[in-house]
Amino acid sequence: MLRNAIVRRPTNLLDDFFNDEFFLPSLPSQNHIDVYQEGKDYIVEVDLPGYKKEEINVKYDQDLLTISAEHKEEKNEDNKRYVYRSRSTSSFTRQIRFNNIDAKAIDANFTEGVLKVVLPIHNGEVEAKQIEVK
Repeated sequence: MLRNAIVRRPTNLLDDFFNDEFFLPSLPSQNHIDVYQEGKDYIVEVDLPGYKKEEINVKYDQDLLTISAEHKEEKNEDNKRYVYRSRSTSSFTRQIRFNNIDAKAIDANFTEGVLKVVLPIHNGEVEAKQIEVK
């Protein structure tokens, strides 16, 4: 007969304190994406709460729209002796394939935590473009 055994290593007060759920990393939140067609445009909306406009990168190359974002946060208080310090980093990358897009006319706007990318449908030749997020 098998029994489950719980093995507990000797701990000290600091180990117990920092192993508390408060200090454990949280699961990454899912960034919701909506893709729809409106008239002669495809619209991509991505929820990116907590990111700044400068941290978002949008690129269209060879029928592939790439949206990425990276946020780093570090708090420094130089007047303290640290026993524990925490840094926060979050990143997001998503690629979506589109055909027949007018790359020169792609527009991206970031407002209140939502990125909206407008991709005009085009039947001619396409080329790569880095898109400025407004």
